[in-house]
Amino acid sequence: MRFPSPGAGAFRLLVPHGSLRARLTFGYALIFSACILLGALGVYVTARSSLQRSLDRTLQETASVARASIETGQGRVFLAPELRPAGDLSIELLTGSGTVIQTVGLHGPVRRLPLTPGLRSSGERRVLTLPVGADLLLRVSRPSDTLTEVLETLGRILTVGSLLMVAVSCAAGYVLADRALRPVDEVVGTARRIAQGGQYLERVPQAPGSDEMARLTATVNLMLDHLSGMIDREKEFARIAAHELRTPLTALKGRLDLALERPRDNETYLRTLSVMRNRVNALVRLSEGLLDLARSDAPLNLMPVELGAVALSSAEAQREAFLAAGKRLELDVEESWVQAEMPGVQQVVQNLLENALKYGGSRVRVRVSGGVLEIEDSESGPDGTQWARLLRPFERGVALQAVTGNGLGLALVQKLAGRWDAELRPDWHPGGFSVRVSWHVHPPDGSCAADLQSTRV
Repeated sequence: MRFPSPGAGAFRLLVPHGSLRARLTFGYALIFSACILLGALGVYVTARSSLQRSLDRTLQETASVARASIETGQGRVFLAPELRPAGDLSIELLTGSGTVIQTVGLHGPVRRLPLTPGLRSSGERRVLTLPVGADLLLRVSRPSDTLTEVLETLGRILTVGSLLMVAVSCAAGYVLADRALRPVDEVVGTARRIAQGGQYLERVPQAPGSDEMARLTATVNLMLDHLSGMIDREKEFARIAAHELRTPLTALKGRLDLALERPRDNETYLRTLSVMRNRVNALVRLSEGLLDLARSDAPLNLMPVELGAVALSSAEAQREAFLAAGKRLELDVEESWVQAEMPGVQQVVQNLLENALKYGGSRVRVRVSGGVLEIEDSESGPDGTQWARLLRPFERGVALQAVTGNGLGLALVQKLAGRWDAELRPDWHPGGFSVRVSWHVHPPDGSCAADLQSTRV
């Protein structure tokens, strides 16, 4: 189970009902503002440290010069008269107890400054205290108000600049979010127009480049192409199915009206009922074929299927029908495992055998080897130019309308083969005509199947 991160939750709390543009803009501004504030803070801290180091270095250099200027004479210690500190620097010579011996650079002594050796800040002054003898201290100080003013000015500049940059970042973030989400708006608009008006031929303008939005628009257009084709096929299928159902129903209604038009003898009624039963059986076969075709769109459930065993079982089930038609059924079957669905494979073999029984020659051979199912007969088969048409529902061969059938067999085989990533391919050769369904071969997964070796009947 996945839990949202605390940052994402806080972000949603800050912008709970805003649009995606607003959330993206806020996100851009928040991140950019944090970067700006961290950068400004870094600049301020760096500048303050640099200015303080510069001030300390000035104090140390001045202390070195003053230390070299200490002189003794007539029993006292004093600073050389030529020592003149620049600017607002002050130099003091003190006893170890803090009594000021001499001050240079200030009018009057500076009191209450630290005596501890080293650099210190005291009030508005920066102080450097150094021991220079057994009981002497040298103290150099300078006001730090200039440093404070510079830092305050820098802080104001950084604050104003940061606010301006945050405002610019918000505007730039909105522009970038709007530009990034414009293809999404077009996708939404196109989907809404399609849903409201049913204009399935409309497409989303392709976003330029090869980024995520370009891939999104290309994928949506591909999906719309697929849906449009599927809807067109379903409309065509429904139209043809309605026509195919209407014809036998009209004929059945005509028979019933004719039978009820006037009283007839029992033999006539029996003959009429027999004809109507045949028509009803044809309608049942048609509805079952339509149901099988509709089931071919169900979710895919692939499993290892032993093709040879299915072919043997289906051939044996139809052997008597072949014998009754005066046709010879030959088997050349080897063990062959494919990835498919068991009911579908049974339907494929059954449909191909029924087509061979209805339209084929006197000899029909079933071959299974290496993931290939082949049904071969001694007739020349359909016209090659008509093959693509025969793969559509309710289409039948030329001059074969007298043969019973509904034209769904090959269409169902083609759809099931495509569903399994297999290939349905016809082959015309001097010895006759054959239909092959080819799979990529998959070995058995250890399940117990019929121990089928090469079988020839």
